[in-house]
Order: sequence, then C-alpha cells, then structure tokens
Amino acid sequence: MIYEALSFLTTELNDYFNRTSQLTEEKAILSAHVSSDGSPVTEILNKMSVTLVNLEQETTTRNLQPERNSSSDQTRLNPTIKLNLRVLFAANFTDYSEALKFLDKTLSFFQGHTLFTPQSAPRLPAGLDRLTVELEPISYSEWSYLWGMLGLKYMPGAVYRVRMVSVQDNIVQGVIPAVRGVGLGSQLG
Repeated sequence: MIYEALSFLTTELNDYFNRTSQLTEEKAILSAHVSSDGSPVTEILNKMSVTLVNLEQETTTRNLQPERNSSSDQTRLNPTIKLNLRVLFAANFTDYSEALKFLDKTLSFFQGHTLFTPQSAPRLPAGLDRLTVELEPISYSEWSYLWGMLGLKYMPGAVYRVRMVSVQDNIVQGVIPAVRGVGLGSQLG
C-alpha cells in the first residue's frame, strides 16, 4: 500500500498543478533521486519529486481483534501494520524561481488537503481508508543529514508525514469457531 498511497498523492498533486497553472505536462513525479548504481535520475529534472525517505510503525492503533469472514466463524489474522511515511517533496528545477513556485504550490495543496478519505477523494485506492498529511518540522542538521543520505545537494523542498498506510497480507493464522448455542452440559441435582 506504500506505492499506492504515494502514487495517489502524486496524481492528486499533478491534478492540482494542472488546475492552478494550466500545465500540459505532469510536474510531480514519484521517483528516487539516485539510481541503484549511484547515478542521478534525470527524469526528475524540472519536476517536483516525491520520494519516500523514511517510515515508522504507528503503535497507538493496533488491531488485535480477529477479522470476520462471511460465515459466523472468525478468522485470525496477524494485526494490520499501520505505517507513517515520511515523504520528501523536492523542487528539482534548473530555474530557482520555478523551484520556489512549485514548492509554494505543493505547500498550498497540502494546506488545503490534509485528509483524504473515499468521500473526499474518490480515487483513493481500495485498501486505504484514510490518509492524513501534515508538514514535518525539519531542523538544519536533519536537512543536512537527509540530503547527504540521498547523495544530493540541497534543493527547495518539504517533508510531510503521511499517516495510516495499512499493510496486511491476509494470510489466515487460524479459525475461531462461532458459538452456536449454549447447551446444558449436565444437570445439577
């Protein structure tokens, strides 16, 4: 669901860019900045890149209850993992003023769209009940570390926390039979 969530946000951001700037090409792209061999990714030039930079498990909400199937029995699944993603939106433009404009548009988009649900965003992929997006405060030292980790020089950008991406493999761990009735095992007399 990580790919689906980030792909969805990239598409929504592109739609916003197209509505507000009458663009004919997509300016947001889901991509790493460096390929696996260490060479720069050229497809992100003059684009707003969307890159997963970290993830963490959300531990405050754990689903420990068995999941129900279509019969009265319950199937036991391992609890769904809820993830918070840290996503970098970096303006990789040769023209610095264009980079700032697209960073501003990205900030404006997420300021107005902090919660995505199937009701507010019909294209939200199946399996995602909701996505919450919030700007993450980043210190100078964290920025330095992040750009160094990516193997890049600084470019205008923002990191957002995307909350509650669910991961579940749906492998049944066991079946819990339903209670069918209460019998009188023995008479006390």
